[in-house]
Amino acid sequence: MKPFLCVYGHTNLDYIMSLKHFPELNTSVNIQEKKRYFGGTGANVATMAASLGVPTALCSYVGPDFPEEFRSLMAEKRVDLRDLVTVEDQESATVWIISDEEHNQIAYVHQGPMAKMESMPLRLDAARESQRVHIMTGRPPYYLEVIKACRQLGKVIGFDPSQEIHNVWNADMFNEALSMSGMLFANENELRTALRYAGKKKAEDLLEQVPIVVNTLGAKGSVIYTKGGMIDVPAAKAGAIVDTTGAGDAFRAGFYAGLYRERSLRDCAKLGAATSSFVIEKRGSLTNIPSWDRVEERAKAIG
Repeated sequence: MKPFLCVYGHTNLDYIMSLKHFPELNTSVNIQEKKRYFGGTGANVATMAASLGVPTALCSYVGPDFPEEFRSLMAEKRVDLRDLVTVEDQESATVWIISDEEHNQIAYVHQGPMAKMESMPLRLDAARESQRVHIMTGRPPYYLEVIKACRQLGKVIGFDPSQEIHNVWNADMFNEALSMSGMLFANENELRTALRYAGKKKAEDLLEQVPIVVNTLGAKGSVIYTKGGMIDVPAAKAGAIVDTTGAGDAFRAGFYAGLYRERSLRDCAKLGAATSSFVIEKRGSLTNIPSWDRVEERAKAIG
């Protein structure tokens, strides 16, 4: 089956640690819990979307140390892995994520082969067959070439630089990518940086460059901006809030599951919120993957 969605982004090993509070500089603090999980922006969205029935491909770069059980998990969920590339003499991307009791986070990122993307040939096999292409974390020069190629192929591009908007992208590259995209995804902090790069004051002003802006707001839900108006959608109620890592990626997977089924943008946001609510109930981005039926049922409860 041809993919509906092709996701470009990181495939990581995540070491998630929790502590009571962040220490002052030059001091120490006890870690309350530490565990390795599978994650990465690209792998999270691709795996979750595929588990919700969306034919999804992943384009990402890993090292020879990439765990076979991670690959097996994605294959089990039917992620198209033809563009998951192993780069010799490189260690897979690794992220150390530290959270305090108030769910604040600090992440330390080892990019691995993802840092060398622009020196590698473009991977477009799956993207050529997909209807939608979602661009996440990675090297901007590489992604600008991908976006240009996909735009020429008539693909709808979701631009989602995530946390790297702050320190990897700059205003010139961001605006070039935005002007070729069909949707921008950003949380509150990322939207502020997007507005600064674009020289705009409000999210609505970005509609001069991109048709749709999806602004995720955590516990406050999400807002979708279109030229036809603003769509405000509450968050879904989770059974518990254990770990918010990967919640935004899960939202995007649920959102695309709605687009795949030709739902309205409001319904897509509800499905995104519902998917996200399952992920935060356990530690790790891919440890509580819900079925489509469970997501749809929880989305119905959103006002």
